[in-house]
Parts: sequence; C-alpha cells; structure tokens
Amino acid sequence: MPNTPLISAEITVMAYPTEVEDRVKSLILLFAKENNPKIDENNFKSYYGYSFKSIKISLSEKKAVEALKLIICGLRECEFLEFLGNLGSHIDGRNLYIRLNKQDLVFRRIALYDGGPGGYMRVKFTFPKSVLSSLRDFLSSLRDF
Repeated sequence: MPNTPLISAEITVMAYPTEVEDRVKSLILLFAKENNPKIDENNFKSYYGYSFKSIKISLSEKKAVEALKLIICGLRECEFLEFLGNLGSHIDGRNLYIRLNKQDLVFRRIALYDGGPGGYMRVKFTFPKSVLSSLRDFLSSLRDF
C-alpha cells in the first residue's frame, strides 16, 4: 500500500426512528475491520420529539488507510473521476470528508451520497497537514495498487 501521512478517520452515521439500529451499526462496522471496536453513541431528540442516535467509530492510522482504500476502490470509475474533479469541495484544511449512501451500503456497495432517500454515512479522514496538492495522486495510487 502506498505510504501516506493519514493520521485517523472518524465514521459517523445517524440511526433514524424508522431504522433498525443494529442494521445501521453493521454498516459502520464494515469499515472497522476489528473485533469489538469502540462505538460512541449519542441520543438526542428533534424539536418534534423524535429520537435519533448518532453512532461513531474512530480509526487509527492503519485502519484509516484501509477504510480509505476500501472506499476509493469501491467507487465506480465514473464516480471516482467525478470525486477527483470535485476534490476541493471535500477538503477543509487537513480533513477529507466523504459522504457515502447508506442505502447502497446495505447492499455492500460503495457509492457517494447524492441526496437521495435513506441518508448518508459521514467519513472524515485527517492528515497531519493540508493535503490538497498531493491528495489527487495518492487517491489514484490507491486504486492502482
């Protein structure tokens, strides 16, 4: 695997009242690749009294690189190229943000979230410094590895 300055990743997903919570957790665990990862859960209520749960895992450097490779290699070629073309809109300083479609993840497919029904999973990759200039080549090398 190519050398990377990736520090960590945070993967967050919302469990809505109409969803089976264990199924939503199983989606986030696709990226953990370890036994019994630490899962942070936060419950909250909407203005109208609906209960929601935020589910989050944090990944260290090696697992974060594996998760990034899983995402990048799982995207269809046209989606990957579109992602590269809009890479600047996914970066904030030293963080790379990717939203994945939850409905596709249920079927074990990786797809970027496009605003459709079912919501998204938010993935934040953190690098030690701003990476926009070298990230395009690094992501392409992950697909070629």
